[in-house]
Amino acid sequence: MKRTPVSVAMFFRTTMVLAGLLWLSACASKLPPGLDEDPVDAPSLQQVRSDPGQYRSRQVRWGGVILGTENHDASTWISIVALPLDGNGRPYDRDNSLGRFIAVVDRFLEPLTYNRDRLITVSGAIDGVQTQTVGEFRYDYPLVKVDAMHLWPKRQVAPVNPYLYPYPHHWPYRPWYHPLYNPYPYAPLPHKH
Repeated sequence: MKRTPVSVAMFFRTTMVLAGLLWLSACASKLPPGLDEDPVDAPSLQQVRSDPGQYRSRQVRWGGVILGTENHDASTWISIVALPLDGNGRPYDRDNSLGRFIAVVDRFLEPLTYNRDRLITVSGAIDGVQTQTVGEFRYDYPLVKVDAMHLWPKRQVAPVNPYLYPYPHHWPYRPWYHPLYNPYPYAPLPHKH
């Protein structure tokens, strides 16, 4: 049976739609129970820092970027710079810190996995305040006794393939582009004739 151009076009269109649906379903991350939505009347980090006693045992869902991970005898403390969360509960990748807090997890966590600069979202109950120093400044870290958490995967940035774009002027736009910028020494710069 000979395929007509219309059936080939229909095949490719259907394939592209299915591939797009699979891609969208893969991008939708399923969060653990307790992280999929904010608790009712959850206090903000600033409210807890201003009056920690009033908000003790209140449920919160906070997230941000990890500063460090320390394992203690029966728990792991994760120091986090809080960031606003998007609709999916993922911290925004931007410089808009809401403050700092410590997530207390009742088990051992591998510091190489929960390392600096990873994004994390946690939910749990406020469990007091721990005063530590940031440089020489004394800072009150609210403690969150974690019920559920999600470590977000690192976002991958696709590199420019020098075989597809052998010359810098063929590359997709880069804000740091300069005519003499050549990150691939084996891809020669264009010569003017």
